This record gives sequence, C-alpha cells and structure tokens, in this order.
Amino acid sequence: MHGIVMKTLKDFVVEEYDAATWRAIQEEAGLGGKLYVPVSEYDDAEALALVGAASELSGEDEADLLYAFGRYIVEPLVETYGVHVERDWSGLDLLANVETYIHEALRAKRLSEFTPPALQAKRLEDDLAVVRYGSDRQLCMLGEGIIDGVGAYYGESYDITHETCQLDGDAHCDLVVRRVQVDAVAH
Repeated sequence: MHGIVMKTLKDFVVEEYDAATWRAIQEEAGLGGKLYVPVSEYDDAEALALVGAASELSGEDEADLLYAFGRYIVEPLVETYGVHVERDWSGLDLLANVETYIHEALRAKRLSEFTPPALQAKRLEDDLAVVRYGSDRQLCMLGEGIIDGVGAYYGESYDITHETCQLDGDAHCDLVVRRVQVDAVAH
C-alpha cells in the first residue's frame, strides 16, 4: 500500500476522532507506534489490519469505514497528483483518466513495487461513466467512496450503482456512475 494512503488514513482517524483513537487502532492491529511516510510503501496487510481494528473498536462495518475514508482521501490525492489533472476536467473526466494519466505514470516511474488497482473507465454519455475496478485487495468500497469524493470535490453529485462485485465472486467490480446534479465547482 502506498504511503500516501497510509498517512492519510492516520490523518482521517485523527481528524474524525482524535490521536488517542489512532493509537488505539494501531495497538488493536498489532502496529502500535508505527509511523507512515507518504513516499514509502507498506504491506497491504497493515492497511487491512488497521481497518479491521477500527471496525472492531468502533462497531462500524468495515465497508462503511472504507467508503468514508475513500471520500476523505480525494483531496490529498488530488493535491499530491494534481500535476496529472487538467484544470478544465470535471469529476467524471478525472475518473475516466485516472488509469491513463495517474496510475500509468506511477507504474512508469518504477520507483517501487507500488501497484495501484487496475481501473478501466469509460464515458458512455456526458453524465454517465462505468468504472471497472480490479484488485487483489478487493477494496471496492474504498473505490466507491473515492468516486463519491471526486464528485464532492468537483461539486458534482453521483448516483453510483455497483453492478458487479469482487466481494460477490465476480472477477472485477463495475461501478456505474451517473452525474445527477452539477453545482458550482468546489476546487
């Protein structure tokens, strides 16, 4: 898992709850005191252990936590990788171009073993896109939260339908994203 995700997970917990909650989650996950640096990499199992511990301690469903974190992580990701984002893009444009302009750039750098999930996005209409997510991590609810967070970041509202899902045994997740409202641009 890329360090920016892990660092932002800590920021999310501290902002939504407090630093003591973050420390408790780390302890519950067996990762007490571990620091996360944005430019480093961490085993996927650590992220999953932290989410599991957060669910255990809070009583909230892991899927709900992943979704909320997905919404939260959008702004830090856009700030970090904004050089790959065109200023005139809408949220759906960003979704349609994540694989080509951001994930491929990360893979091309070959600075690490970091492997972003495989995404395919296709615009079907001006206000409709399909995002195909495939990853051994099976964090599709994180992806759904990110999609919704992209909409919020761009002042757009989406209706997201999870047509197929890896968690149900499908080879990938197909997320149909329909823009239902466009507000003033938020970024």
